[in-house]
Amino acid sequence: MKESVRNSRRGLAHTWWMVLGLLVLLTACTVEESEGPFESDEAVGPAPSGHGDWQSPGLVDRSGKPIEVPRPGPATGRTLDVTHFGADPDPDSHDDAAAIRAALDAAVPGDEVVLPAGTYDLRSTDPADESANIVLRSGVDLRGEGQESTVLLTSLDGEDDSRVIRGSGVHDVIVADFTITSRYEGPLGDDPDDSDASGGPMYGIYLGALEGQASSRVLVENLGIRRFERHGISVKASREVTLSGNYISEATAVGPGGQGYGIAIEGSRDQRAPDAANDSRHNVVIGNTFDGKHLRHAILLQFPTHNNLVAENTIVGSLLDAIDLHGEGEYLNEVRDNTVIGGQQAGIALGNSGGSKNKHDASGPGNWVHSNDLIGNRQGILVILGTPDTLIEDNRITAGEDSKVGIEVRNAPGTELHGNYITGGIDGFWAIRLREDHGTEGRGKGIPSGIRIESNIIRQAANGIRIDAGEELSMVENVVDGIDGAKLRAADGIEVSRSAQRKIQ
Repeated sequence: MKESVRNSRRGLAHTWWMVLGLLVLLTACTVEESEGPFESDEAVGPAPSGHGDWQSPGLVDRSGKPIEVPRPGPATGRTLDVTHFGADPDPDSHDDAAAIRAALDAAVPGDEVVLPAGTYDLRSTDPADESANIVLRSGVDLRGEGQESTVLLTSLDGEDDSRVIRGSGVHDVIVADFTITSRYEGPLGDDPDDSDASGGPMYGIYLGALEGQASSRVLVENLGIRRFERHGISVKASREVTLSGNYISEATAVGPGGQGYGIAIEGSRDQRAPDAANDSRHNVVIGNTFDGKHLRHAILLQFPTHNNLVAENTIVGSLLDAIDLHGEGEYLNEVRDNTVIGGQQAGIALGNSGGSKNKHDASGPGNWVHSNDLIGNRQGILVILGTPDTLIEDNRITAGEDSKVGIEVRNAPGTELHGNYITGGIDGFWAIRLREDHGTEGRGKGIPSGIRIESNIIRQAANGIRIDAGEELSMVENVVDGIDGAKLRAADGIEVSRSAQRKIQ
């Protein structure tokens, strides 16, 4: 799929570039020292290498044939109103969690438990699981009357692994149309180096495996989630989970060790084969909105999760990389049509230098990053620490006053940059930059290798293309014009394939 999509797009792109007739020629210069890595985070474990016999990115099967991720069907049974089980929708009432649990216990597959408009006080946890206010059941939906109308207000506050809603090994469930928040009234997270901040539940919604069996065919839509500590929505070792139309904001902590993630899609520590029961794949994160002022990362993929889709999300600001493939072997994922505005680090990043306990390094091979709008981030796209074979194409990158690089490639063998449009920036901004990767504690050190830069357009930007380090580099049919500073700059001794190139206009 990746190859066929790339080739078809190249055919159209080449026609356009031939009409323009503007091609790139490198020139030499001296360069500055590269900066060190940015990230500092705690990982969940070492990642496996390779990707088995999965070969194409995105929502495809092993053969590369597109699939449609199944969603649970609408409820066909009874509608159970939680107020009939003793829940009180008035604010500051008695504990309503027990009544909601009673309604879920009374339901059978095909039923729907409904929370009428109001505020439901969750003061107790499930008798069989003291970490969770509410535990989902397979085949039973949980719905409110609207994101702004129905509110679940938890009293959980910093307890280990605390979760407002938990689903373990569940299937065919819809969770929709309400807001999850907490009674925590302290400061919100704003310091990525502060490991002491805390408050509220650890997770808003947690979906995971049970005895190695993944959760699957789950739809979480139109939720508001705020005032949580670790993850707004956490999906671990599960598949065919769709997260759509949710609004996530206001993490209470954003420090190292996994705090302040809006949505996290994770693999599992003990998953080593792509056909394992807890193989994390075919999850969809689509059409969600993130206020990143108090989020460390808005969307994060970590550990060996693959063939997921992250699409059409809107992220405004984030303290670290907004969409982050977290440097634990994530592979063959598709990241497309997202809008990321004003992030303090990268709009989209692959590879991560953090991890105080278990160490991050490279994301896995074959990820496809395309057709995103990246506006005013420090870097539009960043690929580091040995992350291999990433296809970066057709992205629109607009630099702001604080932007440093449109697309930055360090140690990222086999990366291809194709058909991207980059504009804007001031002073030291470069549209595309290749540079040495100093690694992190000896991991991921190296230079760009096997990089292909083809058919990109750089217009009205502060500077064009800068090559500080690299080998086996190829530049073909790029357009660089209307540049305020240097169109092209390369370190002495850098060799680049220049077949059929012409002088830049």
